[in-house]
Amino acid sequence: MTLFQVEELTSYWAEHPPLHLLIAAYLGAGRARRPQMPPGSFEREQQPRPDAGSVLAGLGSGFSAGDVHAGLTSVVLDFAELYRRSAFIDETS
Repeated sequence: MTLFQVEELTSYWAEHPPLHLLIAAYLGAGRARRPQMPPGSFEREQQPRPDAGSVLAGLGSGFSAGDVHAGLTSVVLDFAELYRRSAFIDETS
């Protein structure tokens, strides 16, 4: 399934939700399974968050804040050229 097909399907579901989801929402099914947080627990467990730079540094050198496109080939938007390249790859394999 391509991303275009996923987008098409989710936009269709936004306008026409599946019947089993409509019935479950109407009857309130699944509400008991959701864990309820006690009042005030959010405030108690809130801790200071590290900044993005320290998180990226902890992940390793591959996640530095440099150029994310470094080392990638240029984008080809010509479908005839893409087809030619794929045919060339099939012939050499």
